[in-house]
Amino acid sequence: MMPDTDFHSHVVRSSARQMAQTARMRGLRVLGLSEHVFQMSEARAPLEHMPLEGPMLTIPQYIEAVQTAAHDASLDVRLGLEVDFVPEKNKQIQAPLQDYNWDFLIGSVHEIDGQQFEQDGERSREEGEALWLRYYQLLRAAVQSGAFSLISHPVRLRTTNPYLPPTLDQELEQLAADATRQDVALEINGYDVLHYPDMVERLARACVLHHTPISVGSDAHNPKQIAQAHTQTEALLHKAGITRVRIWRERTPEEYTF
Repeated sequence: MMPDTDFHSHVVRSSARQMAQTARMRGLRVLGLSEHVFQMSEARAPLEHMPLEGPMLTIPQYIEAVQTAAHDASLDVRLGLEVDFVPEKNKQIQAPLQDYNWDFLIGSVHEIDGQQFEQDGERSREEGEALWLRYYQLLRAAVQSGAFSLISHPVRLRTTNPYLPPTLDQELEQLAADATRQDVALEINGYDVLHYPDMVERLARACVLHHTPISVGSDAHNPKQIAQAHTQTEALLHKAGITRVRIWRERTPEEYTF
């Protein structure tokens, strides 16, 4: 049986209603909607350098859209956000979120010391390896911040940086160990599974070694991407010996066997 949840998806390129209806048609039991925090007008100021992916929303507009989508699709839809982790701005980014009852918050690292790595150009091997090490320092800091239910796409730097450090597996294991201590899940991300499954396999092995909870999310930015890699994810996780997936309601973790 494949995982029947998807806890990483976005709405501003389509709508919460379209995402929820597609999730129901594809047989998902629970959908976690998690628009980027920088798409929320209340949290835009510290992240105004991040490129918008669609119309800006207020947090109340977003929450209403998610609740309406759940009702109209007759689906269990959980309310989340994907929240950038930038150490020197973390308090400012988190402040507007505190008055709302989120089901889950995803911590994401999209920039390394002011550099948006997914838009980067060329670099040397030495620079690339150093960037990976700094990336994992930031991911561990995000885990230890206490702000997040899960950490998304922990191997996403691979999109622009092929210069893996020789200590990559040790870095993954240290991240997994820290996540276990903090009871934070690490994400098996559908985009990553489709583009560099070998990296996700290394992440999964680290999670098994340290008994780290995992979440499954497609990283869908439009309805056709909902559960986009669930078949491949099922095979990858079973190969690693992982049969449990974590989800959340009101920041309280739940787990199910698939």
